[in-house]
Amino acid sequence: MTSILVRVSFWSAHASPRRFLRYVVPNALGLAMLLSTASSLIAQSQPEVRRARPVDEAPAPRALPADESIDRVLRSLKQDSSEPSQHEGENAAQRQLDYANGLFTRKLYDLAVPEYQKYLDDYPGRPGRANAYFSLGECYRNLNRTSSARTNLQKVLNDYGDSEFAGPAAYALAEMAFAEKDYGTALPLFHRAAAKSKEPAVALSAHYFEARCLEATGRKEEAADIYALVAEAGNPNPYREDARLTAASIFAARGRKIDALKQYEALANESQKPALKAESAVRGGMIALELVQADKGKSDKAMADRATALLQKGRTLPEAGKFRPIAQVGLRRLQYQTGEYAQLLADYKRELEKLPEAAQAEVLLLAANSERQLGHSKEADALYRQIITKYPDREEAKDAAYQRLINV
Repeated sequence: MTSILVRVSFWSAHASPRRFLRYVVPNALGLAMLLSTASSLIAQSQPEVRRARPVDEAPAPRALPADESIDRVLRSLKQDSSEPSQHEGENAAQRQLDYANGLFTRKLYDLAVPEYQKYLDDYPGRPGRANAYFSLGECYRNLNRTSSARTNLQKVLNDYGDSEFAGPAAYALAEMAFAEKDYGTALPLFHRAAAKSKEPAVALSAHYFEARCLEATGRKEEAADIYALVAEAGNPNPYREDARLTAASIFAARGRKIDALKQYEALANESQKPALKAESAVRGGMIALELVQADKGKSDKAMADRATALLQKGRTLPEAGKFRPIAQVGLRRLQYQTGEYAQLLADYKRELEKLPEAAQAEVLLLAANSERQLGHSKEADALYRQIITKYPDREEAKDAAYQRLINV
């Protein structure tokens, strides 16, 4: 073989191309065959060396058994490859929603709008869509884009009525209608908000404004019942005083005096506004006064005590104002109704001059009648004549003339 190589080198340097091809090419082919044969012999003479496979090296691919379904394997591979991307998709969707919520929390409503819209467009079927539609509606509401706000909030009610955002969405829609004095539209929305809201403060507010809508649409007795429920709700309760006062007024006008008394009594005890406390005490006392002899003319001692306590409280509070003389006259009526004639005569003179003229006429008539009940005809006659002379144009003067004849 070495000899052949030497010859090739020599001929390549000294021979002409034609002679080189005629001699060298056949010998080169022989050389190639010789090299191939030598390599084969060497490979056969050396034994195979087996090596250990590392533990973490993937196993060699194997042929699929004839009975294993190709479709099954493909489905398995597809599932394996899709799981990481699906998980990543969920994370991306949550990040997008969190980003939009962060802008909303900072009241950057104009910036939050496109981020919520991106979430809705890019991640269909995600569980945060009710959140996104509600917050998008609230963004538009704060940006005074009323139509877009209604569209998104209504979407929550229509498509996600059982979600935690249904109650707040109904409340927001009701609030918009209430602001426009569309009480008929607001009423069922406030009712739905009260029923669906899991947040106690939202439910309480919805109940209160539901009552306001009922009152505005003429359904006052229904409104009063809801006001009473609102008033009994626990703290914090910013609607309690207004709810009690409105309920009491409606109950009194509808002849539900016991219900009205309960509300006024509660206000007289718990109100933080001194003027309202005094007013409620006097109004409650006057209602209790009406109930003292409501049962076939019989005096109700317990009701009389309630009336006395309320009227005394209202009369003595510095903020009583115009309700003080009403309380004083109420106390004199109560004394007369319960037969405390001597006490009435002892008390009325101390405060008579401080009373308005109309109240003076009524108290004088009560005093005159008390004198007559005690058999003091002369004193009674003098008071009747005083009333007739001093207040000729009042009803008390006519009544005094009649009572004077009875006295004679």
